[in-house]
Amino acid sequence: MRNFNFRAWGDANWLLPQFQCNNDWAVLACVGTEQRSVESALELSRYAKRLFLAQIDDPYPQDPVATHLEVAKAWKKIEEHIPGQYIKFVGELKSSLDEVADYAEAAVGASRNIVLDITSFPKRWFFPMVQLLLNDQRVENLVVVYTQGTKYAKVISRNPEALRPIQGFPSVSGRSEHDFAFVGVGFHLLNFSRMFGEDRPRALKMLFPFPPGPPGLKRNWKFVESMERIVGRENDGLRKIDPIDFIQLSALDVSQAFDAMRKVTKDGERTSYMLPFGPKPVSLAMCLFSVAADQAEKSEVPIYYAQPSQYALHYTKEPLLKNGRLSCLSYALKHAGRLLYSV
Repeated sequence: MRNFNFRAWGDANWLLPQFQCNNDWAVLACVGTEQRSVESALELSRYAKRLFLAQIDDPYPQDPVATHLEVAKAWKKIEEHIPGQYIKFVGELKSSLDEVADYAEAAVGASRNIVLDITSFPKRWFFPMVQLLLNDQRVENLVVVYTQGTKYAKVISRNPEALRPIQGFPSVSGRSEHDFAFVGVGFHLLNFSRMFGEDRPRALKMLFPFPPGPPGLKRNWKFVESMERIVGRENDGLRKIDPIDFIQLSALDVSQAFDAMRKVTKDGERTSYMLPFGPKPVSLAMCLFSVAADQAEKSEVPIYYAQPSQYALHYTKEPLLKNGRLSCLSYALKHAGRLLYSV
């Protein structure tokens, strides 16, 4: 197994010029109620040949009036800074895979160089878009961007559905046991009466973001406690899950998380599935591992998620600034047609 792979990542204002695309990028981004979604889109507009901005509506917003006002304010700022320089899409949180694919296709039709900004995209959207863009041979260069925020809401989401595969990703039938389940540790409070059912792992690998910093540490451990309770309930039967194992990772290093999963599974030779509840960069690594296993014709790697029906109006308070600049992180996934994440 390859022990180390260098995959470029860092500030967008450093990474994107390295591709020497002369700003011939098609940028896909999501504009919502978070300030960072607007600032991220405006930052990336500097590099965009074409800018595609999506508004994804929650079916049951917690405060419909406030949500409408915040979304209107976001689009007003976009129009003030880049009038007429973008194409707007409006979709539903639970849009079909075909609708998500149409949005990605619009960008691919505009440029072979794609930037996907996952800052405010829900996993139901950005997971299949990453999969589609990686598998599309027309895409030569692909970069994913994530802009950090500050002060997460006390309750970031509500009313999760039952665990089910993210659209576009496999649901394994005929394989009732897996060697591992990788769980991204996050801020969600798991309240499932059962999690694994007949689709059980032999061992749990908790991808623990470290150091998370206060109050993230406390919230992460509450997540772990809820997972331990679920495992305790489900260990009453004949098939037991091994004690939980923690893998401490950077919350921002996609490459590190991907390589950790490669190492544990011996490059995908051992079976696994994903539960992406943690930071978006770690969730992105899970998505990339599932796609890489499929491309290498290894055992399928399902990704299960409990899609919330409501998100906090102010998911984060404001965008994170470092030395006066927006903390807009970027991750190279494909360069000159070559996939940078593979097993």
